Amino acid sequence: MSARVVDNILQLVGDTPLVRINRLNPNPGVTVYAKLEFMNPGGSVKDRPALNMIEQAEKRGELTKDKIVLEATSGNTGIGLAMACAVKGYKMLFTMAESASLERRKILRAYGADILLTPAHLATDGAIEEAYRLAREEPERYFLVDQYNNEDNWMAHARENSTADEIYQATQGKVSMVVATLGTSGTVMGLTRRLHRLDPKVKVVAVEPYQGHKIQGLKNMKESYPPGIFSPGEVDRLVNVDDDGAYEIARRLAREEGIFVGMSAGAAMKVALDQAATLPEGSVVVALMADGGERYLSTSLFSSEKVPVPLRFYNTLSRQEQDLNPVRPGQVGIYACGPSLDGPPDLGLCRRMVFADLVRRYLEFRGFEVKLIINIADVDDRTVNQCLAEEADWKEFTARWQQAFHQDMDALNVLPALDYPKASEHVSQMVDAARELLAKDLAYEKLRSVYFNISRFPDYGKLSGVDLMATQSDKHTDYDYYEKDNPRDFTLFKRSSLAELKAGIYWSTPWGNVRPGWHVECATMSTEHLGQPFDLHLASTDLIFPHGENEIAVAQSLTGKPLANMWLHSEVVMVDGKKASRVSGNDVTLREVLELGYSPAAVRFWLLSQHYRRPLTYEREQLDQAAKTVERLDDFVERLRFMTPGATAPDLDQILYEAKSGIQEAMDHDLNVAKAMGQLFAMVRRVNRLMNQGLMDAAQVEQVLAFVASANRVLGVMNLEPPAGDADIEQMVKRRDAARTAGDFALADKLRDELAARGVQLVDTPSGTRWNRIN
Repeated sequence: MSARVVDNILQLVGDTPLVRINRLNPNPGVTVYAKLEFMNPGGSVKDRPALNMIEQAEKRGELTKDKIVLEATSGNTGIGLAMACAVKGYKMLFTMAESASLERRKILRAYGADILLTPAHLATDGAIEEAYRLAREEPERYFLVDQYNNEDNWMAHARENSTADEIYQATQGKVSMVVATLGTSGTVMGLTRRLHRLDPKVKVVAVEPYQGHKIQGLKNMKESYPPGIFSPGEVDRLVNVDDDGAYEIARRLAREEGIFVGMSAGAAMKVALDQAATLPEGSVVVALMADGGERYLSTSLFSSEKVPVPLRFYNTLSRQEQDLNPVRPGQVGIYACGPSLDGPPDLGLCRRMVFADLVRRYLEFRGFEVKLIINIADVDDRTVNQCLAEEADWKEFTARWQQAFHQDMDALNVLPALDYPKASEHVSQMVDAARELLAKDLAYEKLRSVYFNISRFPDYGKLSGVDLMATQSDKHTDYDYYEKDNPRDFTLFKRSSLAELKAGIYWSTPWGNVRPGWHVECATMSTEHLGQPFDLHLASTDLIFPHGENEIAVAQSLTGKPLANMWLHSEVVMVDGKKASRVSGNDVTLREVLELGYSPAAVRFWLLSQHYRRPLTYEREQLDQAAKTVERLDDFVERLRFMTPGATAPDLDQILYEAKSGIQEAMDHDLNVAKAMGQLFAMVRRVNRLMNQGLMDAAQVEQVLAFVASANRVLGVMNLEPPAGDADIEQMVKRRDAARTAGDFALADKLRDELAARGVQLVDTPSGTRWNRIN
């Protein structure tokens, strides 16, 4: 095979190959191809219309050497035009939004083009307006290409031996469907017109993003200026695609097929694969890969293996929002400070645990594998002192309150952690840590207790911002009564009291009969289960100092590494203007709140309703409002479940897309649940209006229910379970379903009437028949 020789680079435009999709194809009976338009010399499908628009303008005498080629572009058309102009010797000026990728701007400048950036929030529309203004004010200076109204745009794909013909000939006329994305629409229109002439049975599917999308290079025709060359009635099918689906397939094409493409190519392949799953055996689907992935390296497309937009959390340690960058890609290790076992969970602990549950749920929702560890502080001061005060058996006492903790967390729909390590089961590791700190002269023994010498740890105070030199030296920072060289030092192991010895609450160590201090417990257990550093340390703000500082001091002194990369702290619960606590005598337990008649779901919603970094005030009015809100959500779900399907609602996909993207944007930025709930309720209002109008077919009702279930995977406050069953009614419903399946509609109608006489309403859905009592 001889090498191809050409006179200039423009002669290499076109004749791009088709590559079979193997691992991503969901239907082995259907052949799926990717047409690699990024193999054009300028790197995208836009090389074809760019060259055609330049050449046809030259033929007509509209473009002469004294004129500057002017165009509004998101990048690819501009690059194709710049390549052609570089060969032909034309000057260029391109208007483009500031949001266009850095790579595209660099490529344009490398070709010698000038760029005029327009405001990002105006997107390509702003670039178009500016280009039109320049062309209108100085027509002698500029040749405006105007790809949006230029017939030579779509003709580049419709003429003989161009894009449509390449597909038809490469598949030997067997192509069943071609999928392409909508930008200026020239590709879709050219393919449609030419392929329909070649074979009217070939279906052309246009892929349109939703309003408010972030897929560069694509247009939603309702939110942007619709191109004059776009004729939607000619296209066989118009399919919407969401950002996440497009991004995911783009990443998977690289990992699983070795095809490195951009956002719009991912969108085209996403729809092509969805269509292929439903097509009959022998069908052939071709998806156009508009450009390569290297043009998106500065965008969010490849910023994460799991999510297209990095999650941002407020890191107490740095005092600013930061991107989550897991130690292990795709996995997040979390340590959350758990309960003391001195009584039933109070609202402060409940908020801390519901917050940890929210973080875990949302990370899993966004595709991460989460390893959540919650410690059980069964030998801390609070637990031991309360146990001794009640003269209880320590093991029985702690077992009783640990069981109460798990029961209350189950009631609040807090998902179980991966593990609940007990401090009492990790004392040997704590002894090893103390020995090492003593060997490093970072700790000292005094009167059978072991203390950490904070003067040897210069980073002390970075988490809390506390200046120890400004604190009063006669106060003990860990509030014990043991003798120390410096009152600011904290206890690693404390000598057991006589009462503790008598109760058997002690461990024999080289320093005598002791029990561990709270701080060394958490430092040891977190690193034992998650390694060091791990990703997220969760606690409440009242645990920042001294507890968090002391954890860091122990762990970092042992290894020289940070304990955790990010520290997230939820605020406290306030009662009567003060932090709720047993010490203050104003704490309120979950069980006390439930006894007032509030449901666990209402309490959970209340705990989530305020942003986690703001204090939450315990007031009956707030709980009443939370209960009404949860009831409203449950009523919405109930109404959906038993809605009689109607006509198809044309805008439902857009409604759900806006809700999904709005919720994710709120949650991605430091878990703004309140803002996310606003998006959810906006969706509820819009869908309720559709139901009031009798709109939404059965499949759409299922779609909304699936969306609600997805949101509830994070919130955990809605009741999505069907009503309690009735064996007799269930049997009649099954008999009716069997009769319908067998075509015995007379019996099916008879059974429906009998059920109606018993006050039972039936709703037939794609997933089966649902029933509800109506009286």
